[in-house]
Amino acid sequence: MNRKTFFLTGALLTLFILVTACSSAPPTPGPVSTETLSTPSPTQESNTTGEPAPTSTPGQALIRGTITLWHSWDETQVPALVQTIADFQALYPDVQFDVLYVPIEDLQARFETATSEGGGPTILLGPAEWGPSLYDQGTLADLADLASSDLLDSLNQAALGSGEYDGALISLPQAIRGVVLFRNQRIIAEPPASFNNFITLARTATQGDFIGAVLERSFFYSGANLNGVGGMLMDANGNPAFNNDKGLEWVDLLQAYNQVGPTEFLNDNDLERFKTGKVGFVIDGTWNMGSLADAIGPDFLTIDPWPSYQNGYMSGYVQSENLFLSSKAEGDNKTAAWKFIEYFLSSPAQAKLAEFGHIPAVTALDVKDPLMAQAMKALAGGTTYPTLPQMSVYTTPLNSALKSIFDDGVAPQDALQTAADTIQQALQEFSATPSPAP
Repeated sequence: MNRKTFFLTGALLTLFILVTACSSAPPTPGPVSTETLSTPSPTQESNTTGEPAPTSTPGQALIRGTITLWHSWDETQVPALVQTIADFQALYPDVQFDVLYVPIEDLQARFETATSEGGGPTILLGPAEWGPSLYDQGTLADLADLASSDLLDSLNQAALGSGEYDGALISLPQAIRGVVLFRNQRIIAEPPASFNNFITLARTATQGDFIGAVLERSFFYSGANLNGVGGMLMDANGNPAFNNDKGLEWVDLLQAYNQVGPTEFLNDNDLERFKTGKVGFVIDGTWNMGSLADAIGPDFLTIDPWPSYQNGYMSGYVQSENLFLSSKAEGDNKTAAWKFIEYFLSSPAQAKLAEFGHIPAVTALDVKDPLMAQAMKALAGGTTYPTLPQMSVYTTPLNSALKSIFDDGVAPQDALQTAADTIQQALQEFSATPSPAP
């Protein structure tokens, strides 16, 4: 089915809405408010088709209502949202949309305020980390009774974990990102199957100006290895759970990075050296895929699955942008919103979003970009980045503990104990601090 894209100015879009609203004809795809898909760019974009819109068939439930959606996507991403809404309205022409752009730095606060006053959007697009505090305020719906097992099974499980909180399913991932293992195929031709193989490949490639690997060991880029070897960072209540034998095994793995090649800590030296084309492996975020491909050439950059390590495996943290459903949504609007969330996570919608650089949260999906496909496979072996509010007190003590082990020779069990004690004290202060009113 051929589609044409029309670019409407704000005035023309308003006129289009008024004509649609006043017409006695059946609804057609596209009626939206004047704020729909507004971005920092003054250009408004809408999609339509010359074919008749489908209507409900006998026995098919009629889906109607208005979906108010707030987002912070920029003008390069908005066309994907426009297309997704247009495609959805082609299936459900009786559903209207009111979509508003809010700068990312203001989005959470505006959602909290508007929802507490009985307004706000039906659907919020935002980082998974926002979920727990919003749910604690009573502003998010529990999706557990709405989401089918087939839908949940279709998603990246580490990203799905970002929406699980306090026994509820408070959001669903629609795009993912995370820490992965990059390789320059010009220097190292094959992926490492195991950590020992990782060492061998890197050492063999280290010749002259070429270095087999430069690995980052700070917490964000190495912490998921704790889960990979079978440990846990925190328990369900947010208390430290790393000061044990599995925590020591995690530290052993990070110390063994020295056998692979030079290491870095809380800097971009590894990334910059990789960009010179003279480093074989580097651990970094998927958000740097484009710059790394530009630096060494897209034909030479690849993302490898994490290699095994003893009885476990290496791993990287997975983060996601999620779909949140407002607890204030009711009736037809809630039904329509859930239908749209399901559609957003369907293969056609996820494939369209992938064309605009979103790494899909749906796992069984063929994407055109081979590097993105590799990222999806690698992130399937990743670890959920904790979204509990308590996570804010973990990073600094753990970085201090790791640095004391690597640089000062502090015994790992002592360093981990110090970190656990520091975090526990911070958690007591954290719990004693009242949450700000929305």
